[in-house]
Amino acid sequence: MGSAQRVVLVSNRLPPAEDLNGDDDVAGRQVSGLVSALRPALGPTESLWFGWSGKTSSGGDSKVTISDFGSRRLVALDLPGRDASLFYNAFSNRTLWPLLHNFPDRIVVRTESYSAYRRVNRRFAESLLPHLRPDDTLWVHDFHLFPLGAVLRELGWRGKIGFFLHVPFPSVDTFSILPWARELLEDLLVYDLVGLQTRSHARNLMHTLVEEMRGAQIGDAYVYGSKRCRVGVYPVGTDPETFRQLGAERPHTRAVSGLRRLFPDQKLVLGVDRLDYTKGVPQRLATFERLLERRPSLRGRVGMVQISVPSRERVPEYASEKRRTDEIVGRINGRFSRGQWIPVNFLYRSFTQRELAGFYSEADVCLVTPVRDGMNLVAKEYVATRGDSPGVLVLSKFCGAAETMTDALIVNPYDVKDTGDAIHRGIVMGSRERARRWTGLLDEVRTNTAAAWAEAFLRDLADS
Repeated sequence: MGSAQRVVLVSNRLPPAEDLNGDDDVAGRQVSGLVSALRPALGPTESLWFGWSGKTSSGGDSKVTISDFGSRRLVALDLPGRDASLFYNAFSNRTLWPLLHNFPDRIVVRTESYSAYRRVNRRFAESLLPHLRPDDTLWVHDFHLFPLGAVLRELGWRGKIGFFLHVPFPSVDTFSILPWARELLEDLLVYDLVGLQTRSHARNLMHTLVEEMRGAQIGDAYVYGSKRCRVGVYPVGTDPETFRQLGAERPHTRAVSGLRRLFPDQKLVLGVDRLDYTKGVPQRLATFERLLERRPSLRGRVGMVQISVPSRERVPEYASEKRRTDEIVGRINGRFSRGQWIPVNFLYRSFTQRELAGFYSEADVCLVTPVRDGMNLVAKEYVATRGDSPGVLVLSKFCGAAETMTDALIVNPYDVKDTGDAIHRGIVMGSRERARRWTGLLDEVRTNTAAAWAEAFLRDLADS
């Protein structure tokens, strides 16, 4: 990372403890986008990763567990049960998530959950502080922890603090729906550097700061009284070499073997997402249904596999999304199945990186069509896994990946006809165009890696 100083990562989600051991089989574990992106930030030098253990305590205490792996340390915090539920399920997932992804009709506003959110951020800060050194470089991640830097400053820590938002930042009109919008913006101003995925997200944040706080933008910094916060764009990448190696192995897992039996000698269209209303899975399925209606010649010749990883199942909006998806899959298969051919295979479970690499290797077309997303690393994993074997990537204009992966077929997922035409184009695309587009995509993925992302952010933070 260009510095011998210790990097301290703070995130709501922690990796499994064994994930920090370089000798373990990381490819054999389930995939987490945030963890996959952050792992290269640890580098070969001394580092610490702090976050919630995912466990709750019955009393009011916050137990801390320390695990050491050579020069790497993992510090896990337990949280009181009620505060954890209000902080994570209520405020983070039912208030901030829809707010930041621009779904105002899904925002749930509860003072009780906001109070718990601030209490948990204070617990984070108070539990982290004893583990910090004056010369540490502190990097805070995502919307769960907006206030953390401000609490640390209040407690007297004066080292460099950076913040990265992995999800979108909405327009000022949407963000100002939140009754506590100004408080959270003030929290952000404490950070020396705030990073976002795309230029549009950065513009939205800067405009919101100017409109809500009445300070001034000077170059890439926002100045408000004595506070000065830089805002930068740092598109997250993946580890292309790991996925390339997995793709070269062409994993023969049970799931992939079953896939080959299910769709023999057929074009395969693949979608991989967490089951979340931001991912546009119902719209994607409806598009595939319309495509089969309009182009009967594709029936029996093209199959779709939709992998949806269970997510936040206790949150009502996510349970509703699962029911909606099940209904659409059932309708499509009921309408169009014939003989041994079933048009959609819906897989509702988690997969390891190795298993996903097998799916990526088999897919002729990969659909990454969220209705709103920060980056979406599936697009980059698909390209990296296939390496020099061209596939076709159909990519939503509403995800961060579309800003740099311009050789994909860029679509508006709300436009069923346009997206369906892009899928069809991908299925029938000639080898010359497929190779030309793939060359550009592969170059982007190999250039904008997770390691390059972390190095750029930490370098700019050191200069802030």
